[in-house]
Amino acid sequence: MNKIIKHGLTALLVTGMGVLFTAFSAQSTYQQAYASTASSFISKYKNDVTKASSKYNLYGSVMMAQAGLESGWGQSQLTIEANNFFGIKGAYNGASVSMPTTEYNSNGQMINTTANFKKYPTAYASFADNGSTLRNGTSWNPKYYSGSWKENAATYQDAANALTGKYATAPGYGQSLITVIQTYNLDQLFGETGDGSSASSSTSASSSSAASSSTASSSSASSATASSTETSMPTAPKLAKVKYYKASGKDLVPLSSKYKKYYVYNHVKGSTTSEKRYTWSQLGVNSRVQVYLDMRGVKTNSSTNWYRLRFYSNAKAKKFWVSAPALSFATTYSGTATGALTPSKTSSGYIYNHIVGSSYLSKPVKKVKTIAAANKGYNVNKTALQKTTKGLILWYRIADGKTKGWIKASDVVSYPGSVAVVNHKETKSISKNANSTYLYDHANSTGNLQKHYKLNQVDLQVGTKVTVDKIGYKVSDHSLWYRISTPNSSTKYWVSSAFLS
Repeated sequence: MNKIIKHGLTALLVTGMGVLFTAFSAQSTYQQAYASTASSFISKYKNDVTKASSKYNLYGSVMMAQAGLESGWGQSQLTIEANNFFGIKGAYNGASVSMPTTEYNSNGQMINTTANFKKYPTAYASFADNGSTLRNGTSWNPKYYSGSWKENAATYQDAANALTGKYATAPGYGQSLITVIQTYNLDQLFGETGDGSSASSSTSASSSSAASSSTASSSSASSATASSTETSMPTAPKLAKVKYYKASGKDLVPLSSKYKKYYVYNHVKGSTTSEKRYTWSQLGVNSRVQVYLDMRGVKTNSSTNWYRLRFYSNAKAKKFWVSAPALSFATTYSGTATGALTPSKTSSGYIYNHIVGSSYLSKPVKKVKTIAAANKGYNVNKTALQKTTKGLILWYRIADGKTKGWIKASDVVSYPGSVAVVNHKETKSISKNANSTYLYDHANSTGNLQKHYKLNQVDLQVGTKVTVDKIGYKVSDHSLWYRISTPNSSTKYWVSSAFLS
């Protein structure tokens, strides 16, 4: 679907409309001029809207109201120059026009820039393109706007409200459209009279204010409208400061079991006045899918982590922000290590600044075969064991001169030791399988398990609670080992994972 950009000056136009209904109600001259502009707009484009809405089985009253709000009743520069009534970005049959807008830069921060917006040959082409957008939905959900279709919406009120949280996320967006429809009797004009109640002046003010945060892109407004609106604008909220960390976008992480409790945003929550909020169902997500993460944002006032995600591997896919609890990062245990490893010359992998799939996100540092070409061993200082849906993954951290980073054990041909040791604390019980299993009394710096004892030699029995303080991963057979201490002794023993439950 073509991206719809929403920003500043159209918002001023829409807010100006709300102000017209409330704070400036005494200014009859201004009201008459505004109403005259709207009436002329409606009269001029009635036939185009009728044709386009009929083609896609949509409510003409809703389409006209949207066009009026989004284009400032045809007064926006984008509408004047490009017949673009809905602020749709891109090119139409190769034609576009460059206009100011706001976007993310490579660091995930908002910047003022210019972008290409569709330039339509006629007004009808713009209305028809909007109708096509509502009828055909998004790339990830073709029924995304189905609530606005006539066959699904019993009244124009239902259709307008169905666009709230979809076309625009402001809670009063649908009511803003309904207010416009009722103010100018658009339902009667298009033969769509509904049974919705009339909006009061207070409703008009709140709904138009909501619309101001979500209207589609336009470039300019008449100075009178902008000036009147600015006098009624509320004090800007204090925005959260965010420090951004860019990643490669290769970190594929599943949603957590409680993801539905969290909203999805177009920015880090509280970092911009252009914030929009979505539910997962609005994005067509109804299960714990895996998502690609390409940026981490840390709120400096609270140290909370936010992540930028997309649902497809394509870097140009639409991006959203979520807070950390909505994601399920792989559990990773780490520990210190000594010794050296030799990377594989045939590996197609990379060494990374952080472990792939961890909460820090990762960027590739060097190709493994590049460092392997030096024909040397590399010193390591850490080891990590990562639990994933595909099983355990062993990582080593190289710390050798200027060569630093994490490498998978599968990209290594010789290891620092036969057992990789990481830190981990938990309580377990001796299992019934322990009768035929030996305990070992040591795993030295090279990870070798040494002298062994039988269960009855150390006064342990099935069901005894023991404390775990380390995990060992045996490189040769990928078996898992735990270091335990018994209730009545400070002596520590290494046992197979089969030993415990």
